[in-house]
Amino acid sequence: MKKLLSLLFVLSFAIAIQAQNKKIVEGVKVQHTFAEKLGTTPAIRDLIKKESISPEKKDLWKKNKAVPPNFKGRGQNSTIIPELEHQGPDPVRQTGFNSTRTMPNEPLVNVDGLTRGSPPNDPTGDIGKDYYLQAVNATQIGVFDKSGNLIEQFSGNTLWSSIGFSSAGDPIIMYDQEINRWIITEFPPSNNLLIAISLTSDPLGSYDAYNFGTPSFPDYPKWGIWSDSYTVTTNEFGGGLKVYAMNREQLINGADNVDIQRFEIPRQTGTEQGFLVATPVDWSGTTRPPVGEGPYYLKLEDSSWGTVAEDAIHVYELDIDWADINNSNLNLTEIVTAPFDPFPCAVPGVGFSCVPQQGGAGLDANQEYIMNNPQYRNFGSYESMVLNFVSDATDGENYAGIRWMEFRKICGSEWSLYQEGTLAPDDGKERFLGGIALGENGSIGLAYNFAGVNSYAGIAYTGRTAGDPLGEMTIEEVIVVEGGGTINSNGRFADYSHISVDPEKENTFWFTTSYANTVGGTKTRILSFEIEGDTSDIALLSLESPSDRANLTDGEEISILVKNVGIDSVQKFKV
Repeated sequence: MKKLLSLLFVLSFAIAIQAQNKKIVEGVKVQHTFAEKLGTTPAIRDLIKKESISPEKKDLWKKNKAVPPNFKGRGQNSTIIPELEHQGPDPVRQTGFNSTRTMPNEPLVNVDGLTRGSPPNDPTGDIGKDYYLQAVNATQIGVFDKSGNLIEQFSGNTLWSSIGFSSAGDPIIMYDQEINRWIITEFPPSNNLLIAISLTSDPLGSYDAYNFGTPSFPDYPKWGIWSDSYTVTTNEFGGGLKVYAMNREQLINGADNVDIQRFEIPRQTGTEQGFLVATPVDWSGTTRPPVGEGPYYLKLEDSSWGTVAEDAIHVYELDIDWADINNSNLNLTEIVTAPFDPFPCAVPGVGFSCVPQQGGAGLDANQEYIMNNPQYRNFGSYESMVLNFVSDATDGENYAGIRWMEFRKICGSEWSLYQEGTLAPDDGKERFLGGIALGENGSIGLAYNFAGVNSYAGIAYTGRTAGDPLGEMTIEEVIVVEGGGTINSNGRFADYSHISVDPEKENTFWFTTSYANTVGGTKTRILSFEIEGDTSDIALLSLESPSDRANLTDGEEISILVKNVGIDSVQKFKV
């Protein structure tokens, strides 16, 4: 049985002051707008029963539907500083698995999800207390139980048409763990974004539905949850980097107008970064971020683009004043990392071609930006966030692996790099389109696609526990499903995948992505897997006392809260 333990002891300590590297971003354009409440929908289950549109009318609607202007700016790959593009073999590459575990890890759930019929399916999903919700592009939504059984399926238009809008695609599903409610988002065929929040924990119940306008088409919207806001980033044509924050309290309470602040960050022009997006950080767990901290957005910065001196991740933190936008600021922390090359395209060509697949042209690797969805967790004694993106594991030979990182923030310091690695075993299978998340015991789950000259596009996962050697994924790779055929889609495969953590058992990870089926197209998959803690693993949750003050001495009496996150019960231990 796992126990919470409180320990009182005397500790001699010194307080170290870490240099601050956070700065306010100058020249940011801040705008105030609203999300307008469109209404409260009837229960989804009742709308499903009332639908009477014939299959013929549905097919006609699909044929006449306008195609959204996706991915403006993708494909502009002109290196500005060539000597910084390839800086030697990846210094943090992992080529194999050194697991000492005797029992193999096996998926808890491994089932096919919904499928649009042709790529990209763009699967998204989140796990709640009782259900898993998945959505695929243009747009179908499925409600699954925790055993992977499909309970009900409905279209995006079942939801949006009840309040006068229509579905166009790029859905994102979110589950707000703190309030046990569901969020469904996507764009309509216009310069708008739609968001609906369930009134209860029932995903087939009623939703409050909202809409807000954007200056240009909000391509590739990615969403996150924070303690005071719902955040979204977009690929809007022209200008700088765009990030949004929506007042979470107002949305939860069903306000008629919900405050939104839009930030446009000036960017250097003339670089290859045509597809200019940040990625919002998503809060997991029940321990809130510290008051006044965040939300966060992450941006990849390659030194060969001419924007930074060394390869780095830009961590943008929004300091928001909901009452007065003149007091809102965007702060930047630049975290330098091991060199990376986020354009590992061995087979570039027409369309989105990048990584090889058996029997056909290359597949899109979603290169040069951070994958959906970086995750944050507050462990009490420290805060952590994890992220991943595709990177060349060689010195310019273009072999795709997954660069993953964990940042930590300890005792009031700023964010810094805690560990990083590039998962790229030398087996001919290139790995890309990853999802990474943190468990409550400090474990990390990493799931992804693979493909290669001799491999169709399949799905696999790995992971690590908190006590494993830094920079290594130590769970022996698990092949979830092998691909079954060549995808013929001009490179289009999937624009994103989605990972989440079970709120009832927070060392269980749920992941959805696409894979190649046997008829040349794609299907989606839903899987879950568990990474338990080490056999013996006592975690420090928080410093209970003394509180931070100027007159602390070297002989303070310290009270801390610890938790057993290991597998075995622990009666006696040393700190």
